Amino acid sequence: MKANGNSEAPTPKSKAEDHKEVIMSSVQEQTESPAITDAARAATHVYCAEKLVRPEELSTLVGQALDGAGEPFRLTFDDDSSLYLTTSTGILTATVSK
Repeated sequence: MKANGNSEAPTPKSKAEDHKEVIMSSVQEQTESPAITDAARAATHVYCAEKLVRPEELSTLVGQALDGAGEPFRLTFDDDSSLYLTTSTGILTATVSK
């Protein structure tokens, strides 16, 4: 509680933040592909290089992205959060915006 009597409640995590944590923790176990696919299924829209991705294209595009040959992904969720995934020289980067 603050001195002025107002308490600050912790801000709940966005869906994008939750999925980012799962994906990044799965990198150590080398299970990021299923984690990314799960996040994409939970998203309301999935974009690859700013083009809307059809569900049947998803697994191929995730595989290409993890091999470093794919384009960046943007996953949008129903809480208006977005998760951006890019791969460069074998390093996966995840960024969240709300």
